[in-house]
Amino acid sequence: MNYFERSPIAYRLVLVTALVMATLFLLQAYMHHYVYAELKDLDPFNWWREAPVPYLNFLFWALLCPLVFMLHQRWPLNVRPVIKNIAILVLFGILIASVHEVVTSSIYYFILYKIGDFEWATYGPLAVNSLPPAILQRFMEFWTLLAVIIAVDYARQTREKQTQLLKVRNELQISQLNALKKQLQPHFLFNTLNTVSALMDTDVNGARKVLSRLGQLLRASLDKDQRDIVPLSREMELVSSYLGIESVRFQDRLHVSYEIPPSLNDAQVPSMVLQPLVENAIKHGTNANSDRVEILVRAEQRDETLVLFVQDNGQGCNDVSMAMEHGGIGLRNVRDRLQLLYGADASFSISSPNGQGFYVELSLPLRVLPDARSNGSVIPATAQHIALQQP
Repeated sequence: MNYFERSPIAYRLVLVTALVMATLFLLQAYMHHYVYAELKDLDPFNWWREAPVPYLNFLFWALLCPLVFMLHQRWPLNVRPVIKNIAILVLFGILIASVHEVVTSSIYYFILYKIGDFEWATYGPLAVNSLPPAILQRFMEFWTLLAVIIAVDYARQTREKQTQLLKVRNELQISQLNALKKQLQPHFLFNTLNTVSALMDTDVNGARKVLSRLGQLLRASLDKDQRDIVPLSREMELVSSYLGIESVRFQDRLHVSYEIPPSLNDAQVPSMVLQPLVENAIKHGTNANSDRVEILVRAEQRDETLVLFVQDNGQGCNDVSMAMEHGGIGLRNVRDRLQLLYGADASFSISSPNGQGFYVELSLPLRVLPDARSNGSVIPATAQHIALQQP
């Protein structure tokens, strides 16, 4: 790292700031002369005499800015022993202020000499007598620059800490999402294998068909390239595949209806967000109704929000919160994933009106990629009950 890179901000910004400040001070001096020229009978404004003063001052401080920043890093004022660090900075401040004043004054008088506006008899005693108060002024400017550097450096450190914190939170969120996804997949596999086990004694052909469909479904759900966020049409394909497996076990007792507007096919949703809800509906729908299991899957748009519903005609529950906390991992998994992905912008609610059936509602921000394209089949937008017949 070279000298000019040792700055709390880009050095070109330091130079631009110095030039702007010098120009403002020069314009201020000109305006003062313009306003009071007649009142005080002032001589015409001499640009060669006035312009070098602010530019030499601010550009020299710009040159010293990396040095002052290094002094701040070496002897910071927020680290003990504070008194010792202040004393060291005071000594350096006097030294830097003296060098600054001597160098800039020498350059300034040299410029006056070159334009023929310098007489030693006039300026010599004036330069010597004005040196102490000028050094004091430069010393005050040194501490002003140091204060600005401390503030800028503190803001930079705070910004870096916030960026690092966001990075850590993002990595933690990704790890939690991956853990939830890995938790969900074995859970789904276990329940499906239970279906196969239940069919082995009564319907061997049905069990084979379930295994065949399970293989196809696992290829989609366990694919390493499977994204965490997918179009709603893709999620509905996964739900339909899963219900196709369950239809082998329930024969014509499983009736599912879909209400998915075609305009929402490309809406982005978390992958496998509906499958646990449908699985839960089948699980509880068979407890109380052995003749017919009815499931409704619906999506709608409310302003900039996508709302998804899954409803069943099962036994229901009088204490939904207790069932949620002590039930399976599927519903909790969905709730936690929504919280991680969308925070307060998403909501998850479950109810059982009059203790009959379950009604699950998800709401999340409606996001559609500009280049989104629906892949695969589209679920028809109909409220008609469709029986999933055994192939």
